[in-house]
Amino acid sequence: MRLLRSTGYLCLRTRRLRIARIGFTVFAVLGLGGVAADCQTSEKRRITVRDTIEMTEFADRGYFLGGAPDFPVGIFSPDGKQFLVRLKKGDIKRNAVKYWLVLFRTTEVFDSPKGRVLVTLFSKSNREAIHQVRWLNNDSVLFLGENSGGRPQVYRLDVTTRHLTQLTHHATAVVSYDCSRNGQEIVYLAAPRWKNRIEAADVRGKGWLVTSRDVDELIRAEGRDREDLSSDRELYVQRGGGKAVQVHSRDALSEYLLLSISPDGHYAVTEAYRSSIPEKWAKYQDKVLHPYIVERRKPGSVSNVLQYMLLDVRSGILRPLLDAPKAWLDGGIAWLHDGRSVAVSGTYLPLDSSEAEVEQERRAHPFVVEVDVPSGEIHEITGAALRIAHGDKKSQRITLVPGYGKKTGMPQTFERIGKRWQALPASPQEESEDSPFDVTLEESRDVPPRIFVTERRTGQKALLLDLNPQFRDFRFGNVETIRWQAKDGHEVEGGLYYPPDFLPGKRYPLVIQTHGYEEDRFWMNGPWNSAFAAQPLAAAGIMVLQVGDSTTKGADRSFINTTQEGPRRMAAFEGAVDELDRRGLIDRDRVGLIGFSRTVFHVAFTLTHSKYPFCAATLADGFDGGYLTYLLWGGFDAVGVNGGEPTGPGLRSWLERAPGFTLDGVSTPVRLESYGPRAYLGSWEWYSVLNLLGKPVDFIWIPQGTHLLVKPWDRLTSQQGNVDWFRFWLLGNTCDGIEKTTCARWQGFASLRTQKTTDGIH
Repeated sequence: MRLLRSTGYLCLRTRRLRIARIGFTVFAVLGLGGVAADCQTSEKRRITVRDTIEMTEFADRGYFLGGAPDFPVGIFSPDGKQFLVRLKKGDIKRNAVKYWLVLFRTTEVFDSPKGRVLVTLFSKSNREAIHQVRWLNNDSVLFLGENSGGRPQVYRLDVTTRHLTQLTHHATAVVSYDCSRNGQEIVYLAAPRWKNRIEAADVRGKGWLVTSRDVDELIRAEGRDREDLSSDRELYVQRGGGKAVQVHSRDALSEYLLLSISPDGHYAVTEAYRSSIPEKWAKYQDKVLHPYIVERRKPGSVSNVLQYMLLDVRSGILRPLLDAPKAWLDGGIAWLHDGRSVAVSGTYLPLDSSEAEVEQERRAHPFVVEVDVPSGEIHEITGAALRIAHGDKKSQRITLVPGYGKKTGMPQTFERIGKRWQALPASPQEESEDSPFDVTLEESRDVPPRIFVTERRTGQKALLLDLNPQFRDFRFGNVETIRWQAKDGHEVEGGLYYPPDFLPGKRYPLVIQTHGYEEDRFWMNGPWNSAFAAQPLAAAGIMVLQVGDSTTKGADRSFINTTQEGPRRMAAFEGAVDELDRRGLIDRDRVGLIGFSRTVFHVAFTLTHSKYPFCAATLADGFDGGYLTYLLWGGFDAVGVNGGEPTGPGLRSWLERAPGFTLDGVSTPVRLESYGPRAYLGSWEWYSVLNLLGKPVDFIWIPQGTHLLVKPWDRLTSQQGNVDWFRFWLLGNTCDGIEKTTCARWQGFASLRTQKTTDGIH
């Protein structure tokens, strides 16, 4: 999934990582953004941030996170005669996100179906109002539901009467779940209860003994948040409608990790971040995982190292499924033989072989394997970079698809024959046992997402849902996939957004957006909705470059957490400016940068080390590689990118590399954004030092925001704020459409910058 993209993982602040793809009357191609189209459709209006918030989207967490959907686009009933589609859109007036569930019958899909809305819920939190939808039988479905800010719980919905029944009654939010085939066993994760640990008698009498370098532990101890925002979740088992029983774990659990129960309800498999790591795991050669295996941690503190765990639902015992770590990517679970065995992908194998060749292979890469339950006997399926996409409960077969970073390829079916697994010829009919129909979400860089239905036997295909027919009334900027040579020589790919009224020969201001590019995705704003606003910026007359990865697959991974990570990304940005200037497309003196999450560091490094002039920049809610964030949260990342610990000989390297130590050379106006309670600590070094130096800096804290912004008002604050910010600095300090007090503040920054330039500070 793109959440764990190899170019830099999403910095979901808690524990670094724990904290990261309608009708037949609609035209077949929406004609977005071509210059010729603009000449013929001058009455069309330009896209705004509000439009992007109010557009209808496929409501799936994995898709929202930038990767493949967690669940199928069409969720078929067991008999295959009907299926569900989940949709969502922002409601700015209510500051909520509307979710709804639509039912289609397969006998009607080629007759212009309108679908039947079964349930509509509104989320006023950062959570999904309808999530993890599963059919219990042909008449009812289960889902995780929240309405207007209430605590999410598991519900059963009767598809005929549309009657809702609440199945869990947990005191806090239920954040993930799975259930057995008959619905009698439910395994779920819930947020911890709010605790004010500093009011405990022993703390009042003896004080708090600080043993962690993670300041979040001290902050959470006060228990003053409306809910526990840590990534640690509590595991519960509920059987037969009885009282839920907690399963205790020393390891950390998260709703973003896999959780799957066997059809018979006897066992469940999940993932956990280990608190104790065997020394022999240091032999695994995963370049991304290895630093977290060997990093120094306080005994008992949770790591960034994952492992598959097996839960005996009846006894409540939770133990490792295999004595080996799981890779961060390509995870998947499929139950076989009605729960007597389970297939998992993206896992390493135990280092217990007596054969040197086998042992070396196990160190080198993860595998797809079948594990007998509960004996633990392992049957290797393949060592290829594949992940589980589907398991057939009626046969001993699984479908695998290419793993992260691999070229798109045909699914591969594997079948167990005797004690060995063998690859079978590709057969699309075997990809799903539910229905002879495929429901797919199709999009490209210039074509918005639409949902199609295809009959596998005949190949007949029809448009089921045009999610946003209103787009015919908008003028979009054309998106072109381009490649360029970075300053250090490596080739980079990205997507260039043209202003809708682009004129050849005219040089435009440029905003460089970061954190990846996918040609097969229609990104209205960019990879996510935090800070990025590609089409609205283009609509304002600004060219936007969405920077992707090296064209050599996987090449960027070797630079993560090394002293070359910052320079390599800086070289990509500088090379892009040179290339677009060479093409006569941009004014290289009017270039802006947006960094978000991991790429905050890339932009911060560029601002403090590049000789190229940048007119404005935004650093939004991420890892900055700085000294203060290292002191607050520790972590291998800052040590890696700065060349060692910031003490003794390593301090010299920090003074040269860490962006916070070289801010005196920055003249670029900087906008800082932080999301969530006390998240401002992550931006405090830049804000305080730039203020001390009299540099132009704007700091926006969104107290109830989450790393990937969800609520409409939060998105408006960030995305519209950035559109205004870059319009002001790149289009001649224009105040058109910008709130008066905001523009006055920025004009003060402009005067300050002019004065500093006059005084010889550049």
